Amino acid sequence: MKLLLRKRKASRNRTHKRASAVLTFSGGGRALARVGGALFVAFVVLAGGGVAVPSPAFAQAVQAAKASVRTYAIPAGPLDTALPLLGKQSGLRLSFDKSVTAGKTTRGLSGSHTPHDALTTLLSGTGLSFHVAENGVVVLGPAAASVETLPTLNVDATNTRPDVREVSTEVIQRTQAKTLAEVFVNEPSVVVSGGGRNAQRLYLRGIESSNLNITIDGARQGGNLHQHKSGLSTLDPELLKRVEVQTGPGADRGPGALGGAISMETVDAQDLLAPGKEVGATVRTGYASSDQSWSGGSTVYGMLSENSGLYAHFSATDKRDYKTGSGATAPNTAGEDLDYFAKYSLLDLDGHSLRVSAERKSDSGLYVWGSNGSDMGFSNTPPVYVFTTRESYTLDHRYAPGNPWIDMKMNVYYNADTVENRDGGSRYSSDGVGGALRNVMAFNIGPTSHRLTVGTDVTSEDLRSVASGVIHAHNGSKNLALFAQNKMNIGPLGVSFGGRIDDYDATYGANELSGSRGSTNFGLEYELVKGLTAFSNYGEAVRASGIIPAGWMSNITSATKLNITKPELSKQIDGGLRYRTEGLFLEDDHLRLEGSVFDTRMKNSITATGGPGGVIGSVYNAGPYSSKGWEAKAGWGMPEFETTLGYTHVSTKDEFGNPVSVIRRLAASTGDRLVWDNRWQALDTLSLGYTFTYVARLTDVSGQPERPGYSLHAIQSEWRPSWTPGLTLNLVVNNLLDTSYCDQTTIYSSTGVVEEPGRDIRLGVSYKF
Repeated sequence: MKLLLRKRKASRNRTHKRASAVLTFSGGGRALARVGGALFVAFVVLAGGGVAVPSPAFAQAVQAAKASVRTYAIPAGPLDTALPLLGKQSGLRLSFDKSVTAGKTTRGLSGSHTPHDALTTLLSGTGLSFHVAENGVVVLGPAAASVETLPTLNVDATNTRPDVREVSTEVIQRTQAKTLAEVFVNEPSVVVSGGGRNAQRLYLRGIESSNLNITIDGARQGGNLHQHKSGLSTLDPELLKRVEVQTGPGADRGPGALGGAISMETVDAQDLLAPGKEVGATVRTGYASSDQSWSGGSTVYGMLSENSGLYAHFSATDKRDYKTGSGATAPNTAGEDLDYFAKYSLLDLDGHSLRVSAERKSDSGLYVWGSNGSDMGFSNTPPVYVFTTRESYTLDHRYAPGNPWIDMKMNVYYNADTVENRDGGSRYSSDGVGGALRNVMAFNIGPTSHRLTVGTDVTSEDLRSVASGVIHAHNGSKNLALFAQNKMNIGPLGVSFGGRIDDYDATYGANELSGSRGSTNFGLEYELVKGLTAFSNYGEAVRASGIIPAGWMSNITSATKLNITKPELSKQIDGGLRYRTEGLFLEDDHLRLEGSVFDTRMKNSITATGGPGGVIGSVYNAGPYSSKGWEAKAGWGMPEFETTLGYTHVSTKDEFGNPVSVIRRLAASTGDRLVWDNRWQALDTLSLGYTFTYVARLTDVSGQPERPGYSLHAIQSEWRPSWTPGLTLNLVVNNLLDTSYCDQTTIYSSTGVVEEPGRDIRLGVSYKF
C-alpha cells in the first residue's frame, strides 16, 4: 500500500490555493479509499461543519503530479449539459459558443479515460472538434471550420438559472423508476400522491399539476378527463433522457404555467448507440415484489445515414394489487400497461436538426369509477373495466447555423387522451393540438451581453363526453400568445425580464370566456463573491381553460349557474442565495448550496360544484389560494461519489387563510420533507445508492385529522459485469423497513386513506447489443 499526496495546481481565477489529500491504494482500492474519506467529508459539509484550511507544511507536502487518467460518469443527453460535467470531472477549462452546441446530444461517458480521450468521445458524432489555446483553455468549434477563441464559459456562475432543476436520468435508471412518482423521488419540492398509479397526482410546491405547463417533447399534456384521471399517470420513465422542473416564472415557459412548468424530453437513437456502432438493441425485463409485477421491453435503434437515426421501443407491465406496509392489499390497483414509441432524428445537418416521434400508451384494469374508492378512501361499489390511452405525435425542428442572431426552434404536436368505462359505455376524451416558434439571439450592447428569446405559441384543446355512442358535451379552449424574454449580463449582475400577451377563448356549456391579457416577469442575479450569487424573481401567468374534468363538463345543463367573469391568474415571487465551488476538499470535488423562499398566489380558478342527480350546480371563479414556503439544498461530490440533501417547507392556504388539506386539481398541504440521496461508483462496473426520505407530521389541516409523518429508506445497486459487456443487473429495495404509511397529499375520506406500497424488492436485467 502506498500513499500519494497531490496538490491542486493554482488556478488563474482563484486568489487562494487549496490542497487536497487523496488516498491511493495499490491493488485497486483507490475508489474505496477516496469514498471512505468522501463519506466523512459529506457528513461534515451537509451537517454545516466548518471548512478546514491546510497548513503551509501540508501544502508543501502535496507535490505529486496530476493524474493523467480519471474516472468519468456523464449520462447521455444534451451536449450543453454534458460539457460542464466534463469540465468539473476532468479539470479542463472549456471555451465554446452556446449557439454551436445548442441542440446537439452526446452518448455519454463512463469509466477511466485521459482528458483528451474523454473529450474526444463526448464530441463523437457532434460535428465538433477542439484545440488547446496558448493560455491552456480548450476551445471547441465546428470540425470543418476555423475555431475562434471565445470568452471562457463559467459553468458555475450566473449562466445557470436557479429556478430550473434537472432530474438526473442516472437517478431514473438507478431507482428503476416505473411511475411518475419515482421519477421525482429525489426532488423534495415535488410530491406525487394517490396510492395506485390509476389515481396519482403531482404537486409542485403544493400546486397540483393541472395548474402547471407540463410538456413531453414540447407536446403540452391535456386536461383532466375524469375525477381521478390525468394523462401523466401513463408516463413511461424508460423513454426519458431529460426532465426539467421549472419553479420560477418566465414568458417563454408556455401557456398556463400558473405554478411553474415541467418539461420532459425523450431519447434519440444517437443517444443510445455506442461510439463507432451503426445499429443497436436493448432487451430488458424486471420484477417488483410489492405488486408482483412483471415488466419487459425491447428497443431497437440505428443510424439511417451519417446524421439520421431511428428509434423504436415497446414495453409492457402486468401488475396485481399491491401490498402495503401493514400487510393489507390496496384494492383496485392492479392493471396492465402497454407502450409503443418510435422516433426519427436528423441531427446536425448544416445546422438543422429534425425530430419526429409517435407514441401510444395504454393502461387498463378494474377500477372504481365513482368518487370513494377511485382516488380517495374505499368503496363497496364493484369496480368496472377502465381503459385509458394516450397518443402523441410531435415534430421538432431546430436551426442553429453558428450565427449568434439565429437559434430557431419550431415545435408542433397532436395529443389524443381517452378514458373509457367499457362496462358502463361512457368515454371522455381530449384532443389537443399546438405548437411554438421561437428564436434566441445573442448579442452585446456596450458592456452588456444579451440572450433574447422571442416567439409565439398556440394551443387548442377539445374535450368530449360520449355515452352510448352519443356526444353529450363538447367543450374546448384555445390560446394564442406572443412572448419575449431577455437575459442580460453585465459583470457580476444578471437581469432577466420579459412579457407575454395571451389571447384566450374557452367554452363551458353555453358560456364563453374570451379576451386578452398581458403578463410580465422580472429577475435579478448578483454574484456577491466568487461562487456566491443572490437572486430574486417576480412573474405573472394567465389561463382560461380551468380545472373542470371532461366528465363533469357533460353534466352542465340549462340549470347550471354560470358565473365565470375572469381568467385564472397567478403571481410568483421567489428569492435566495446559492453557492457553488470546486476543489474545496479534494482536487476534483464540487460543492453546491442553495436556499430560497417562495410565494405563489392564484386567483379566479375556474371550477365547479355538484348538484342533485350529478348535474353541475355552478361553474364559477374560486380562490384566491396561496402556496408559501422555503427550500434548502446541498450537494457535494466527485466523480466516484455524490451526495445531495434537500429540505422543503410548504404552506398552502385558501381564500380565508385556512390551511388547505387536499383540493382536487388545485392544491395540497404536506409536512416538511427531507430527502438525502447518495450515489457511489464503487467500481467501474458497480454503482450503489441509498436514499432517505423524511416527512414531518402534518398538524395544521383545516377540518380533517392530522396526518402522521414517516421515514423511508431505499437502497439501489447496478452491476455491469466485465465478463459480459452490455449486460446490466439492477437490485432496488424501496421502503426497506416495510413502513406502513399514507402520502399526506392522498385525499382523506371517512372510509379511510389509501396506503402506499410496503417493502418493494425490484430486480432488473437488461442486455444491450
